[in-house]
Amino acid sequence: MNYFKTASLAFLVFMAASLKAQSVGKTYTYLIYHKLSAGLTIQDALPVEKEWRAINQAAVDEGKLIGWFMMVKQMSSNPNNDYDYVTVIVSPEMSMKGASAEAMAKLYGDDVKNRMADLQKRDRATAPVVKMEIWETIDAAFGNAFSPEKSPLVVVDFMKLRDPASDWTTPLALLKQLNASRLKQEGVIGAGLSSLVVPKGSEKGYSLIAFQNVTSQNVLANPSTETARLQTQSNRSFDVVRQELFRFTEFTTRPKK
Repeated sequence: MNYFKTASLAFLVFMAASLKAQSVGKTYTYLIYHKLSAGLTIQDALPVEKEWRAINQAAVDEGKLIGWFMMVKQMSSNPNNDYDYVTVIVSPEMSMKGASAEAMAKLYGDDVKNRMADLQKRDRATAPVVKMEIWETIDAAFGNAFSPEKSPLVVVDFMKLRDPASDWTTPLALLKQLNASRLKQEGVIGAGLSSLVVPKGSEKGYSLIAFQNVTSQNVLANPSTETARLQTQSNRSFDVVRQELFRFTEFTTRPKK
């Protein structure tokens, strides 16, 4: 039996790539939004998420998943505090595959069923899932210096076309140029685009994510001339519905080849 975080998750394809902004293969990202229960803090959620990290690390080690990440929200343009953190699961397939029964037995011995039930119970009590989305990667690249420890911040733009009836082929190409320009800047370690797969609907308000992984907030204040120009051009076609800043708190690591 395979196990993964049930009732859970791009937008982020956290793969080490060269600074040449090479496109990665098709991947899918589950974004799982968590809201802390009344009176609790991120510190209360960490024990639960660290246990999920171990389970998902087993799946990563087996090649079932590309990565799992816990990202704590630092800032948001949304005045409503709808969620406190997001867990991210990156998969090579839209249907996730979790760790094998053998891997789970190494973690929990012969008490896997009861231990998993207890974990899920504690998860729901600490920070229940309030929303989940699945995204497909359009474009993503990372520098050799990418590391959640060394580049802990992720800026995410949730976007939509200003004219929903327009062909987005040309403006999407512009966004890819913007990503390539960002990657040339010191302190920008990764950038990418993802499109929403499910759940879709006009009431959602956005259907595209653009993200950049940076070493500090200072990078955001000093875009290059080229980046600023491309950003201005892309703003004519895309409306940033929401922008949020996250910090990596827990994460899996890829096996060394």
